[in-house]
Formats: sequence, C-alpha cells, structure tokens
Amino acid sequence: MKFVRHWDATLVKTILAALIGISIASAHYTWVAPAEAELKVGKPAAIRLCHGHQFPAGEEKLNLNATEAIILDPAGRKTKLNPVVHENDITAAYTPKTAGLHRVVLTQDRGVSSRTPDGVKPGGRDKNPGAAQAFRSYRSAVAYLPAGNTPSIAPKPAGIELEIVGTLNKGAWELQLLRNGKPVPSAPIEVIFAGAASATEAGKTDSTGKLIYRRPNGAATPLLFSTEWKDPAPAGSAYDTVNYSTTLYVTR
Repeated sequence: MKFVRHWDATLVKTILAALIGISIASAHYTWVAPAEAELKVGKPAAIRLCHGHQFPAGEEKLNLNATEAIILDPAGRKTKLNPVVHENDITAAYTPKTAGLHRVVLTQDRGVSSRTPDGVKPGGRDKNPGAAQAFRSYRSAVAYLPAGNTPSIAPKPAGIELEIVGTLNKGAWELQLLRNGKPVPSAPIEVIFAGAASATEAGKTDSTGKLIYRRPNGAATPLLFSTEWKDPAPAGSAYDTVNYSTTLYVTR
C-alpha cells in the first residue's frame, strides 16, 4: 500500500507538472518591438505589433479592434502610429528625429464580454443574463527603444491604465507595476527571453508595486516582462471581473 500511495503521489506530481508546462508553453502575449535590432536617428523604422508565444518573432496577427498605438519621443512628444496589416505581420512606420529613449505604447480595451452556452458574446450580464462568466478585458504593451547614445533608462510612466515601468540600474531592472498611476502589489511578473520555449518567473511585486530583476549572465536579449491577473469588477457592474494583461519589451 505504501508503494501504491507513493506511486499515486508521483503520478499526480507528474501530471501537474505536465499541465503547468502546457499552460506556460501555450500562453499568448501581446508586445510591440522594432523590426530591426535598433533605432537610428533619421532612419525610417518599422514597429511590429506582435501576438503569440514565440517571442520575439510572434506568429499570430493581433486583432486591432479598439487598439491605439503611439510613440513617445525622449521629450515626451506623442506620435500616433498607423498600423498596416500585411500577409504575415502588422507594422507601423516611425522615424526617430532625436537621440534618446523612444517608447512605443499600445493599448487595447476590448470592452465587456460574456461566456454563454452559445459562445462568447458582447455585453455583460445585463445583455446576457444566463452567462457563466462576464468580464471586461484590457491589455497594453510598452517597448523601450533607444536611438543613438542612451546611457541610462529611467522613463516616466506613460500614463495609461496599466503598465510596467522599468529603470535599468547597474545591470538590474527596477520594475514597477502601475494601474491608473497607482502601485499594484503582489502581482506575479514573468520574463521571456528571446528564443526561449517558455516564460520564467521573475517574482512578485512588493507593497509599492516594485520588483528588482537581474538578467542571468548569458541570457539572450531582448527581454519581455509580462503580467496578467483578474480583479473583481467595480460594485454595481454588469460583469464579474476585469481581466488585465500588460508587457514591457526591453533591449538590454
């Protein structure tokens, strides 16, 4: 009997590990990134809007519904991007005019949906009273793209509903997760290395929404920091949760 109990426990652990592996491997992310390795002042560049799990390539087209993409130059000036859908890719043209850190900012508020016996439908429980789930979905993506000589990275928040803000300090990334400008504590953040088969846990944010992460020696760049979680909907809402996700693309 002891052998049987041991075998059962081992089997359960194996199955759980396999399921976790499948979950990580099939996770899908949304990110923005340059088509070339780096930006150059005065040279037109293509900014890619990516979706999928094969970072940094991306293998699925992002649904552009309710999506806005902008670039903030080193002085904070805003340029709206106009994505163009190609056969296998979505890109937007941008020419950096000054040296320094340029930030691509993508937001997508997909509104409220309900999971019903007839599939996912628009609207909350007010329109779909028999829904098993009703939720609002919001995702965002930010990319830090240096052009020319950029010795340090310490940007201000972009001011969107949800974002990871990062500062590179002595080889370590000091991250802070903000929702409407306020810190988000106890949120899990993972990191995806270029070409990696799956994500790696970076840690959880502290009470101030911060996390310090140091890239392992030899780990490939670029990096993608990512988090997603669900919050209860505001009182009186016709949906149950707000489903949040955001990423931060960095080249160092």
